[in-house]
Amino acid sequence: MLDLAPEAAHTRHAGATRPSRPARKGRSVGVATYAFGVIGACVLVALFPIVTGAPWKAIATAVASVPAATLVGLVVLWAAGLVSHTVTLTAALPELSHRRALLLSLTGSAIANVLPLGGAAGIALNHRMTRAWGFSSASFASYTVVTNLWDVLTKFSLPVVVVPLLLLGLPVHAGLAYLVMATVVALPMVAGTAALLIAHPTIAGRLGARVERVRLLVASTVAGGWRRLTVGMGLYTLLLFALLVSCLTVTGAGVGLGIVLLAFCAERLATLAGLTPGGLGLVEVGLAGALMLAPGADAAGVAAGTLLYRALTFGLEIPVGWVLLAGWVWHQRGRA
Repeated sequence: MLDLAPEAAHTRHAGATRPSRPARKGRSVGVATYAFGVIGACVLVALFPIVTGAPWKAIATAVASVPAATLVGLVVLWAAGLVSHTVTLTAALPELSHRRALLLSLTGSAIANVLPLGGAAGIALNHRMTRAWGFSSASFASYTVVTNLWDVLTKFSLPVVVVPLLLLGLPVHAGLAYLVMATVVALPMVAGTAALLIAHPTIAGRLGARVERVRLLVASTVAGGWRRLTVGMGLYTLLLFALLVSCLTVTGAGVGLGIVLLAFCAERLATLAGLTPGGLGLVEVGLAGALMLAPGADAAGVAAGTLLYRALTFGLEIPVGWVLLAGWVWHQRGRA
C-alpha cells in the first residue's frame, strides 16, 4: 500500500517483538493483492486461448502485426476518452479544473488497477489530493457519490441499446439475452433508489448531520450539473466503444457492430465486479467470449483486439498514473 503522508508513518518501539496491527494488516493486504493478482493472471493465461480458440503464438503474431502508427492512433483515442471523462468529473466537483480532474482519474485508476477491491484505496488517494487543493471532505464525498452513481447508471443503461437488436434477431446465447433483459429491468430500481436517497431528507437525516450535508451537496450537484454529468459520461462511453471497435478492426477480428455492442455492454458490467485487480482475467475472458459469438469471427483477431483494448483501458493507466502520482508527491514535498 502506498503511504503519502509522512506524519502517518508508523513508529517502532525499541525491543518490540510483535508486529504492530497496521503492519499485520499491511501484510494481509499484500498477500491478498498477490493472491488475487495471481488468480486473475492464471485465468487469463489458461482460459483465454480456450475461449477464443487461438493459441498464444497466433495471438502474439496478430498483435505484432499492428503498425506502430496505428498503435499511436489508438493511444490518442484512449486519451481523448479520458479527457472527455473530465467533463463529468468537473461537473461533480465545481471549481475542479480539467487538468486536476485528469490527474484524479489516472492516479485513482492506477491504484485501483493493482489492488483487489482497490477502488477504496484510489478514493483515499483522491481524497488526500483534493484536500491538498483546498476542497472540503464533504465536497469530495459528494463528488465520489455522484461520479460513482453516474458510472453505475451509465453501465446499467447500456443494455437498453441492445434490446432492439435482440428483438430483431441478434444471434446470441439465451443466457446473455436473459442477462441483458435482467439488467434493463434492474435499471429503474437502481435509479429510483438513488433518487430516493438523494431527494428524501429523512433518510439521510437519520444518519447524522454530516451525511445530511453530503446529501444536500449531492442533490445540488445533480440538480445543477446533470447535463454535464451525462454528456461527459456519454462521450467517454462512446469513445470507449469506438476504441474497442478500432482495436478489433486493426486486428482483423471480423465481428459485426451488433455483437461488439453486446460484448461492450457485458465488459462494462463486468468491470463493476472488481473481484480481481482491475478485473484482470475475468474481463478479458468474458469480453472475448462474447465477441466469439459472431459468425465467422477470426479467433486470433478477436483475442488480439481484446488484449489491445484492455492494454489501453487497463494496462496503460497503471504506469501513466503512477508517474503522475510520483510527480504530484514530489511537488507536494517541494511545497512543504
